[in-house]
Amino acid sequence: MEIFTCVCGKVAEKAADPVFAAAGDQLGYLFHYNDNIQKLKKQVEKLRDSRDMVQKKIESAKRNGEIIFDIVQKSLAEVDDVSAKAEEFLEDEGKANKWCLNGWCINLGQRFRFSKEAKKHTLTIFDQLQELGKFDSVSYPAPPSGIILPSQAINSGTFKSRDLIKEEVMMALIDANNVSIIGICGMGGIGKTSLVKEIGHHVQEAKEYDAVAMSVVSQNLSIMKIQGEIADMLGLKSRPIHSESARVGSLWERIKQEKRVLIILDDVWETIKLGKIGIPFGNDHKGCKILITSRSKDVCIGMDCQQIYTVETLSEQESWELFSKIAGPIVENSDINQIARELTDGCGGLPLAIVTTAGALKGKSIHRWKRAARQLKSSTLEMKGKVSSSLKLSLDYLEEETKSLFLFCSLFPEDYLIPIEDLVRYWMGLKWSEDIGETIEDVRDKVYDIVSTLTSSFLLIEEYKEHVKMHDIVRDFAITIAPEYNHKFMVNAGIGLKEWPHRDIFEDFTCISLMANYIRELPNRLEYPNLQALLLQKNESWVVTSSFFEKMTNLKVLNLGQTYIEALPDSLLFLTNLRTLVVSASEVVDLSVIGRLSKLEILSISDSKLVKEISSSFSQLTNLILLDLNNTNLELIPCGVISSLQKLKELHINKN
Repeated sequence: MEIFTCVCGKVAEKAADPVFAAAGDQLGYLFHYNDNIQKLKKQVEKLRDSRDMVQKKIESAKRNGEIIFDIVQKSLAEVDDVSAKAEEFLEDEGKANKWCLNGWCINLGQRFRFSKEAKKHTLTIFDQLQELGKFDSVSYPAPPSGIILPSQAINSGTFKSRDLIKEEVMMALIDANNVSIIGICGMGGIGKTSLVKEIGHHVQEAKEYDAVAMSVVSQNLSIMKIQGEIADMLGLKSRPIHSESARVGSLWERIKQEKRVLIILDDVWETIKLGKIGIPFGNDHKGCKILITSRSKDVCIGMDCQQIYTVETLSEQESWELFSKIAGPIVENSDINQIARELTDGCGGLPLAIVTTAGALKGKSIHRWKRAARQLKSSTLEMKGKVSSSLKLSLDYLEEETKSLFLFCSLFPEDYLIPIEDLVRYWMGLKWSEDIGETIEDVRDKVYDIVSTLTSSFLLIEEYKEHVKMHDIVRDFAITIAPEYNHKFMVNAGIGLKEWPHRDIFEDFTCISLMANYIRELPNRLEYPNLQALLLQKNESWVVTSSFFEKMTNLKVLNLGQTYIEALPDSLLFLTNLRTLVVSASEVVDLSVIGRLSKLEILSISDSKLVKEISSSFSQLTNLILLDLNNTNLELIPCGVISSLQKLKELHINKN
């Protein structure tokens, strides 16, 4: 017993030796052969299931247009390689084991080798399973479609008129400290969205920003929609739905995770508090820049944009390049080239109009091109849906008074410089305002304010000192759309007419403009019971028949200026509701009939050199508010006339 104990003790001592430990491991491969093979088979099955699960996630992500992480793709490739080797090993092991059993032999060396290799494969698969388990997410959202330009988009960067803006915006975006919010403004269809898409695309490709997100705000503001679009583009999957404050906080924190992030808010119609969306900027996040586009410069100012850029219309050469690119080589055809150039000019440098017009004619026959040319010459080329819809959005957003003034501006000829003071006087006559007791000072302030709104919205173009004009495309749109807002216009201004248009005399017109033509004679009698404004200024010498105004009893505004009319007809007395009358630069000597227009509020006789004396009948104009006698050769105002004008607020009188 003692000897056994001694021997066993020595053996135990020997077992502690590394050599004996290694020998024990070797024996373990033999003793645990079946266990190692079975464990490997189970691990291979687990790996197959895990791989399939990840693959399904990948397929789902791809269906949603997302991009798969590179590390996931590499890991799957490694899994496939490991699985293939393990399955090949198991197949070899199965064949060898089957042969040994049939041969009633046990090859200890072979069993040892298979068992050891099985354990090695098992450990490798275990590592792969651990790696796959880390992939809570296998993908990230694709760059927003608003940033990555579709292949058919027009690259406005090829236009010199856009290059400077793009370069300056890019410089501002690189500025790390001074600029947080940048505004790009311009009329609808001018190319603002295309420009910011290019900028977003550029900074994304150049990796100047860690993330770029874009949301189209549009006219119907929805904070939740904006939050959702930005969150999607930043890969924020889990976000609160019901709690507004939680949504703001969630997006806020997600944006702050990015060191440099660009947020593009396209088509902003009103001032938005960025904090209500959940966008940190300035001191809250100096690496977050906001780029907005708007049809209104006032909105950019209201959004505290530190830099504001205005996108103008394309030059003549740029317009032709864009039209040619869209319409294709057919524009070089000698039969079509001149038509194409006329149509391009008719688009007035507005990219949206050029694209839609050229696109509509691309691939069409010569007959369709000729028809388009006739449409352009006879009236205006039919407004295409996208252009009309774009401008209508801008119009619908305006208040009723602003709409009325905007539509009225379409009564003037193309490229006409409209004096804002003239709009003040027309406003007084047409009484667009609902304010009772409004003074002329109130009206003037209101009109200038509305004009500012329209120029800020790019529906009017601000010209030199106190003059505006209307873009040709916008003017055509206004004339076409006016009936939808209860304004029915006959507009044939500045088109070379030599006689009154042949139209139904009972048509329900509210405004007629035949100014700047060569009409020499007016019809005997026209029945326009709802006519409120008649603009006939800047025509040739003519004769006004005695009955011409008899059926225009609702007329409120009449302009006969610069017509060299020699006498005012008696039918003027039928205009019992006339409030604004202009007979500037006329050849009229006798103005006595005007004195009987008791509701007259605005009267301009300026630049009428033949007027030497004011008629005593003017003392009856007890509602007159403004009398313009500038640049006349006036020598006498009868005693008591001015003092009789109890409501007169402005008397303009000076001589050159």
